[in-house]
Formats: sequence, structure tokens, C-alpha cells
Amino acid sequence: MKQNIIKHIFTVKSIFPLLLFLGYVFYRSLSFPLHDFANSYFPAHLAIYNNTPEFFLFDIYEFNNYIWSLGYNEVFADFYLNSPFNIVAFYPFAFIENAYTAKAVFNGISCILFVLSIAALIKRYGEKSHLLVYVIPVLFYVPIRNQILFGQTYFLIFALIVFSFLQIKKGKAKAGGTLLALASLLKVFPVFYGVVFVLNNNKKAIIYAVISGFLLLVLGITLTGTPVWKTYFLEVIPNAIANKSTVNFQFNSQSFDVFFKTLFIHDSYYNPNVLYNSERLYTAIIWIFKAVFLGLAFSMSFKVKKDVLALLSIWIVTLFLVQSRTATYAQILWIIPAFYIISNKMNMWKKIAFFLILFLLCNFPLSKLENLPILLRFSRMWFALILAIIVFSTFAKRKSFLFIFASIILLIPFYLSVFSNSKKLMSLYVLKTQEFFIIYDFSQTNNLLTYFALGKNGKETVTTKISVNTFNTSACKLVNNQIVLNGEQLTNDPSLKKKPVLINSKEVYYLTDSQSRRGAFTLKKININSN
Repeated sequence: MKQNIIKHIFTVKSIFPLLLFLGYVFYRSLSFPLHDFANSYFPAHLAIYNNTPEFFLFDIYEFNNYIWSLGYNEVFADFYLNSPFNIVAFYPFAFIENAYTAKAVFNGISCILFVLSIAALIKRYGEKSHLLVYVIPVLFYVPIRNQILFGQTYFLIFALIVFSFLQIKKGKAKAGGTLLALASLLKVFPVFYGVVFVLNNNKKAIIYAVISGFLLLVLGITLTGTPVWKTYFLEVIPNAIANKSTVNFQFNSQSFDVFFKTLFIHDSYYNPNVLYNSERLYTAIIWIFKAVFLGLAFSMSFKVKKDVLALLSIWIVTLFLVQSRTATYAQILWIIPAFYIISNKMNMWKKIAFFLILFLLCNFPLSKLENLPILLRFSRMWFALILAIIVFSTFAKRKSFLFIFASIILLIPFYLSVFSNSKKLMSLYVLKTQEFFIIYDFSQTNNLLTYFALGKNGKETVTTKISVNTFNTSACKLVNNQIVLNGEQLTNDPSLKKKPVLINSKEVYYLTDSQSRRGAFTLKKININSN
């Protein structure tokens, strides 16, 4: 009894700095813009108060128009490729009329769950982990700050993952499987951690995860209606995959996907300066890189398949290396491998190196990197690779080359484009450089082209010097997302297209999200005389 009380006192002492930091940032968040919270709150609001939420959710301009109509003119949101189950999770919060109040309530609950999950990790790893918990506010200053200020869901995801695997460790497969299923429905990527259940040969956890995931999905469809899910699975996701909208040129993604795309995929508007223009080379390199990372992860996993928390650390690190985007607030997931490292009997200098690099990875301001040479611009990605090397060095490898080769074979269906020639687009960009997040419309003003955009300053109207003598909106039409003029199909690519207009009887102008994130349109044109 006395020993348990002492343990609880130590736990409270070690968590106290974290509690102070969370309280401080929470207080700051009360006067901070809605930011990312808008991407979760307003979809739920749509599902409750609108009969056709799918019309707004997957159209950036219409989604923001809906938000602005509610009086939140300062908000700019994008539902992007988020799981519709987010709508279900935020259903209760959407009944709170004031979005800022809803954000405060959500942040409060998230902070509590985060603290409880940290306490659970302390209980699992013991006194060795106390020092780590003391410095969490320093190591993870920016990710924790941004999580609360932006109203993100990663505290919730982190807690669900931690509780899931701690339950599995205790032999409670039902609870563990259900919690991971819930996390996967909210953010998709945790489904990747389900490989731990497979490697651990935990059939009960797999079955419970599948059953509970299905039941939660039915609940989600019941609450939101089938059109949202139908649009998401049959239109949004297939188009995003075909159009490669999951990977654009935003350096803040800090992933190998974006790094190599920036090096090898030329685009005069989004990425004019490349090392060497070859989509085939980009695809081949990414294929091999991911196969190497996955192969190494599997080779290490078979040596520790009985230890679910060690397995989880391996796969959290691996996912940071292979995923296409790594948000700042997602870096809090490094806390789980950090607990493993602090409790591991490894060289002290390795531990010091790990935590120093982890501090840099989490807190180095990305804004300082934007104008640097490309190798330095992706510094966080390199930090992640170094951390991965340190973590992986603590595990024995088993037939690594065999697992890497098997991974190369298994990934073939995802990289078949390496065996085919890329199609050359006949369209050209109307504008020389990207100045706005999205161009949502264009028109003719005094015989000049005018476009309407959304950017840092909200809505903007720009009249160009491009001469427009005729503006024929009825000459072209969209058929199966392709532009048709006089019975002739002018385009043959998967990018979303809107508003094709015949201008000056010789060029077709249209909005497209080619080479961008889904729905982030810009203006392109096709010279019909050259077709």
C-alpha cells in the first residue's frame, strides 16, 4: 500500500511540469483562431444542419462559403482526404453553438486523455521513464503547443493507440482491438499499426478490431448518411489515388515522397526547378526506399514479436519514414519510441544523441527552412531518418535482405507506373507562379481575364493583362471529368476539372487540381489549334 502511494506521488511529480505547460497553452488557445479545429467541427455541423453535406465537404470553396455564412469569416478550412468518421467523433461538439467554445471543450478533454495516457506509460515503464516525462514539455514543445492551439486530434489518437497496446499487453484483446479500430477510423494511418497484431499472432485482437471497426462504421453511416461515405469511397479516394493528390510539392510535408518528387517531377507552376525530370525515376526510387524501410521493419519485428510495445515502436518509426506527409503535431507519436529508448539498456551516448535530435526534429521552425537548398529544406525528414537508425540499432535483424526483396515484390501493384511511359499533358498554366492556395473562379472584365482566389488574405479578385475578346461558356462541356469541345475530347487525365470556357475562339481555359492537393484548383489552358 505504502509503495503504491509512493509510486503515485512520483507519477504526479513527474507529470506536474507537463500539466503546467498544458494549462498555459490551453489558456492561450482560448484567444487563438479556430485553425484546424474548423476542419472537424464544421463537417459535423454540416451533417447535423444540412441535407447534402457531401456537396460542401469535398469542395474547398463551397465548404468555406458555408463556414463564412455562419459568421466565421476569419476561418479558412479544407476537409481534404480526412475520414468521414471525424464527423461522428465531433457530432457532440457540433451541438455547441459557438465553435470557439466547442474547441475549448474538445481541447480540455484531449488534454485529460493525453495526461492519462502518459501516466499509463509511466506505470508500464517504471521509474526509468520519470526523467523523460519531466522533459516532455521541452522535447515536444512545438507539437504539443500546435496540437492545442490548432485544436488538432492527435492527443486523442495518441491516447487511443497507447491504451490499445497497453490493453493488448495485459491480454485484453477486445478492448485493445476496439481502441485501435476507433483510432484508425478517425485518422486512417493507425490501421498500419494493426500489423503488430498480425506479427504478435493475436487473432482475438484482429477479430475484435475488424468487428468493432465494422460496427463503428455502421454507426458512422447511420449518423452521417450514406451519400457522404459513397462520395468519399467511390469518388474522392479513387480520384486522389489516380491523380496522385496525396503527394504534392509542399516541403512542410517533410517526407521522402515529397523530397524525391521535388527532385524529379518538373512542373512549371508548382515545381519549376528540378534536379532531373523523370517520373519513372521518382517512382522507382520511392518504391525501393519504402521496400527497404518496410523490409527492415519486418526483419526486426520477428525477433521481438512477443513484445507488443517494442513492435509498436518499430512501426511508429517506420510509418514516419514511409508516409507521404508528417504534420508537426503528429510528432507527439515519437513519445512512444522515446519511452522505449529511455528504458532500453543501450549506450548512454546513443540515448543522448536520440533525445537531442528528437528535440531538433520537433522544435526547429520549418519556416526557417523554406528558402534553403533542398537538402537542408527537408531537415526534419533527415532527423527522422537518424532517429530511425538509432531506434533500429537496438533491434537484431533477421534475414533483412530477404524481407527487403519480399517487400519489393509486394509493393509492385502500387508502383506499376514505373513500367509505363507518363502521358504528356497538352495543357499549359495560365499564370506563371503560384500566389494563392486556390483559384475558384474566373471571368471576363473589360476584355481582360479576371480570376477569383483564396489565399492568406481571404478572398481576392485579380484582373490580369490577358486579353479576352470572347468568353464562350457553352462551347465546352465536362463528360466523365474530361473536357469535350465539338464532340472531341481534349483532356485525358484524372485531375478534377471545372468550368471549361472557350476564350477568343482558340483556347479553352479551365480550373484543375493537377499536381496539387485535391480540389486546390488553378487555371490551365489548351490551345485547340495545336490539338
